[in-house]
Amino acid sequence: MSTTNSSTGLSPFLLRLGYSPRIIPAILATPAEASVGEIDAADWLDTREKVVNDAKDALLHAKIVQAANVNSQRDPEPSFPVGSRVMLSTKHHRHTFKNRSDGRTAKFFARWDGPYVVKAAHPEKSAYTLDIPESSAMFPTFHTSLLKLYHPNDDSSFPHRSHLQPPPLTFDDGSQEYFIRDIIDEKRRGRGYRYLVRWKGYGPEHDSWLPGRELVGTDALDAWISSLDLDSLPNSSPAGR
Repeated sequence: MSTTNSSTGLSPFLLRLGYSPRIIPAILATPAEASVGEIDAADWLDTREKVVNDAKDALLHAKIVQAANVNSQRDPEPSFPVGSRVMLSTKHHRHTFKNRSDGRTAKFFARWDGPYVVKAAHPEKSAYTLDIPESSAMFPTFHTSLLKLYHPNDDSSFPHRSHLQPPPLTFDDGSQEYFIRDIIDEKRRGRGYRYLVRWKGYGPEHDSWLPGRELVGTDALDAWISSLDLDSLPNSSPAGR
């Protein structure tokens, strides 16, 4: 209580009671002093108010100095205009991804997902709202530290990096179907399951959740169920999916 604080320059005792404690016994002989009860109340209130104001000023100065020191080592915050495309960091989802199966390794999980279109900007909060698919359970607003600008592939410089997107199969009734590359995730929905499907020739930004009934009989679903090693999981069976 009597130790001087580095930010305020005052002791908590002085801030709380308006005076510093006397050392008992005194280190040096001092003249007799008036007791606390003999101190004029008005003088005590003035002194206490001055001490509190000095502490507030000292704390404000300390905050300004600390902010200046931190900001001097900080890069300028990136800005993403509405309509631009950004990549979203997946660092907060790696743990969930790994825990869904014993056969998964977090280091092989994609570090960035997207691109996503910026729907709204909140620069005063360092946050941006993205156009996230409705099938996702994620909240669509993210801090700038989780975003980076999307740079499309330069086909002239890197022609082999571009992904060829095959057209869908179109039937006589006008319906269309795409080829499934594989299933990369699943989640429980009611009594059934939904599966995250990656389409052949398309990137992660086109992944979509489909109910299990739409995937019955596909090689992708059979391969996914086989990879889960259901025999090692309690109360799990292919029929229950």
